[in-house]
Formats: sequence, C-alpha cells, structure tokens
Amino acid sequence: MLVISIFAALGIGIYIGFTLDAQSLIVEQREDIVSEIEERFDFLTSENEKLKGTIESISVSNENYEHFIQSTYEEIIKSRLLGMNVAIIETNSDYMHSGTGRVLDVAGANLTSLVTIADKFMDDQMMRALYNKIGVSLPEADIVEYTMKIVTECIIDGNSNELISELSNEGFIQIAGLINNPVDYIIIAGGSLSEEDERIDKIDRTIVRVSREKNVGIIGVEKLDAIYSYMGRYKELNISTIDNIDTAMGKVSLILAMEGRPGHYGVKETAEELVPTLELPIVQSYEERQNND
Repeated sequence: MLVISIFAALGIGIYIGFTLDAQSLIVEQREDIVSEIEERFDFLTSENEKLKGTIESISVSNENYEHFIQSTYEEIIKSRLLGMNVAIIETNSDYMHSGTGRVLDVAGANLTSLVTIADKFMDDQMMRALYNKIGVSLPEADIVEYTMKIVTECIIDGNSNELISELSNEGFIQIAGLINNPVDYIIIAGGSLSEEDERIDKIDRTIVRVSREKNVGIIGVEKLDAIYSYMGRYKELNISTIDNIDTAMGKVSLILAMEGRPGHYGVKETAEELVPTLELPIVQSYEERQNND
C-alpha cells in the first residue's frame, strides 16, 4: 500500500506540474496573441488615419474641380444652339427636369414647353372616358400609344387642340409653357423610381418614333441618381443619351450632343464616353462615331 500511495502521489504531482506548465504556456501564448493584435490594431489605426487624410485631400480637390466646372461651363455652351426651338417631355413625374431650361437658355435655344406625362395617362379606362366626354372617336389602335402620338405631333408642330387641352385640364399631362411654335429638337427625360418597361414601350418609344417620322432631333436624358435607369432602353431605340443631366458635366454634354455630336455620355455602365469630343469638328465627330459603330 505504501508503494502504491507513493506512486499515486508522484502521478498526482506530475499531473499538477504538467497542468501548471500548460496553463503557464497558454497564458504566455495569450499574451503573445494580445500583443500581436494590439500591434496590428495600432498599424490599422495608423493606416486608417492616412486614408482619412488622403480622402479629405481628394474631397477638397473634387470640390475645387466642381467649383471650377460650375463657374466656367456656361462659357463652353454659350450660344451654341442659337435660335433652336426645343421641347422637353418628361415621360413620368418621378423626377423634375425644369433646370434643363436654364441650360438651353444659356445655349441660346428657346424652350417652348415642358410637358410631363402623369401616371393616369397609362390608364386605358380613364383615357377612354376622356375621349367619350369630348366626343372624339376611340382609336382602333392602343389608346395610350395613339394619344401619345397625337401629343407628340402637337408638340413638334406647335399646334394644340381640344384633346391636348382636355388632357391638361384632367391631369393626364402637365404643360409648362405653350404649345404654339414648331420645335427643332425633343429632349425626352426618363428615369423612374421603379421598373417601367410597359410605360417605356407605350410612351417613350412612341415619342422617338414620331420624332423620327417628322425628322426632328431627339435625345434621352435622366438624372444621375435615377433609381431605375432608362438609358439602356434609349440606346436600344438608337437615340443619344445623357445619364447625368443634373451635373455640370451632363449639361455640357447635352448641348454639345444637340449641336451635332451624337453618342452615349455620362458615368453609368450604359455610357460610352464621359463627354463629347471637342477636338473634332462636328461632322467629323459624327462620321468617326459611325465608323466605330
């Protein structure tokens, strides 16, 4: 028994000693890990401060560039569209584009009207009720597309009629300005808060088709922050596009494109160039793009 007790005591002692050594090793490892983490944290903190400094420097530079562009872009576009009559058609009421009128004014163009297509324009039943009210025969074709065709023709020709008046009175469209002068160019303003494929097919596509039939220039625009972009669909319709019309860069691109430099300009994935190329004469710029296509 004595021998057994001695060996048991030795075993317990060895176990306790091993356990203490293991605990000491674990503590040391933990201290090493903590020390390494602290060093890494200090490094990341230092790097973060450097990045903050870089970002602040870039922000200041961007603000300076933006200030320069805002201060000078009007000189670039001044009087480039002298005497041109232009109408803007907002194909929905999600985003306002009234500020584009100021840009056209600087370029020497005359904004004859800004027409906004309300949501109820897409309601077949409400549109039929309006036709019946004013005693106009219902078309055999899709009534929304047919009505948009009439509206576009009236805007381009500068001739209003009873249907236009009633559409305005009943809130199907809103008109700023007067439909009383023929226009040389249509700016179709898209971009929406949600997907609008049916609306584009019936409204935007019709505007493009009628403009082409009447040999009137047309360009599609939208704001930089438009949630649902129309630019891809406009490209499919083969019209020029500006995807950042609410920026100084986009305003310059609009005027230069309308002057005779067709293309897809802006910063979204559908854009092909940031801004039109000024180095080339207008005709050469157009021919070069055609060759590239």
